[in-house]
Amino acid sequence: MMKYFLVSSLILLFTGCATTSGINRKGGRALSENNRLWTNELRDNETINRYQAGIFVNGNNITGICMLKKSDEGWRGTLINEFGVKAFDFIVTPQKCELLNMIAMMNKWYIRRTIAGDLHFLIEVDNPDASFQSKTTRIEQNGILTVSMKRKSITRLTDNQLVLNNLKRNIVYSLNNIPQ
Repeated sequence: MMKYFLVSSLILLFTGCATTSGINRKGGRALSENNRLWTNELRDNETINRYQAGIFVNGNNITGICMLKKSDEGWRGTLINEFGVKAFDFIVTPQKCELLNMIAMMNKWYIRRTIAGDLHFLIEVDNPDASFQSKTTRIEQNGILTVSMKRKSITRLTDNQLVLNNLKRNIVYSLNNIPQ
């Protein structure tokens, strides 16, 4: 009886390993259209994308509009609050995120580092060349796609709202597409 159990376990193991498909040349998984977090309705590579945005941290909130546009070096964006005050600008490449022109209350090294890491994960989550791509897992359940990595997760809800949770720092980022 034990010998049949061992043989069947080995068969299942090798069958499971042999059926992995969609591997690209760099060893990462190729993402299909239904497996992508950023859909065509959420982000356009040619025009300026506008989102109702929010960053929520322990009762301190920044809400406003985030604008994002594809450029030669990567994605360029800005976050402006409801009063028209720019919170910060950013440039996201597959390797890193750089924050520029931060308001004084946010211009601390630990805040900059956390927000840069979170924005890099959020914007480049579908890029197979991103440095963190091999560490992510994707789960789709009832039309809700969740991509997680260590202590961060991004969820695309059924209404195309994106929510990033940084569980380590207890920060929630929210993006709602503003139709053009």
